[in-house]
Amino acid sequence: MRSKKVGAGFEIAGLEGPVCPLLHCSPAGATVLLAACSGRLTRWDIESGRPTREFQVPENASTDTFALTALLLPDRQVRIAAGDEDGLHLWDGVSGRLLADAAGGDRIFQIAGGLTSDGRSLLVGTGVKGLHLWDPVTGAPLASPLEHVGDVVAVTLARLRGGSSLIVTGDYEGVRRWQGDLCESSFGAEIDAPHIDLLTTVYTADGRPLIVGVVEEGEVVRRWDAETGEEVGLPIPVEGEFVRTATATVSGRIRLFTADQDMVRQWDLLSGESLKQTFAGSYVSAVSLPDGSALLAAGTSGGSLTTHRLV
Repeated sequence: MRSKKVGAGFEIAGLEGPVCPLLHCSPAGATVLLAACSGRLTRWDIESGRPTREFQVPENASTDTFALTALLLPDRQVRIAAGDEDGLHLWDGVSGRLLADAAGGDRIFQIAGGLTSDGRSLLVGTGVKGLHLWDPVTGAPLASPLEHVGDVVAVTLARLRGGSSLIVTGDYEGVRRWQGDLCESSFGAEIDAPHIDLLTTVYTADGRPLIVGVVEEGEVVRRWDAETGEEVGLPIPVEGEFVRTATATVSGRIRLFTADQDMVRQWDLLSGESLKQTFAGSYVSAVSLPDGSALLAAGTSGGSLTTHRLV
């Protein structure tokens, strides 16, 4: 393994296997970089590109890379969550201690975290058995897996401007919005979108929540208003069978980053305009910075990781 400065970022090469990065903010506002690679989960210093902590990883972890999610709890604890073929893995984001190992006993496709309408933290995950709900403090299940009308694949949480919260799920037929911690009632009409692979929520400058979805086996990214279900702009064409996404605000505009088999591309999220600058990578994470810039981390399938400052 070797690390070197490259412009305003750094490059780490010589890692084994695909590298999945995660950027998030600490309770103190500092930027934290984690990277999953070959069954290891490591924290890196974003200035020097040097490893600072190894997280405790379960021996039975069955995938080379985790799809990582970070959640800052109301009491300022940090949780890092990931899912694989065995279930949910949950870590204390500060100490790296493993808190839950293979919780749920199910193959987990996607995990999302957020707050309910009454301000409690929640982790949700999609699996073969249905929709899972976990306590993010301990990783304990809050209910048996919820049956879904379709084979639930993707999930995100959205907080509406009026204060209520939604659990948004995607399957091979469309996007569905649910109210209540246990999805007690549907919200609005089903959004027609074939074969949802990935969902996330983005908030505009005025607080409007947008649902962003990778649709039709990675062929396009579509955006919908979470409150009305109306589509925002035209579909954004992307490439690759397995497309991963990230978002961050740069100079007051929200950017969408899409990673396919070997390239990270940039888009203006609201207009759909393609930006020329690209980066090598199959995995991507991004975080907005207080000065109006953003930090991007791109991991490749060949064992390298780069960071880039975007202004």
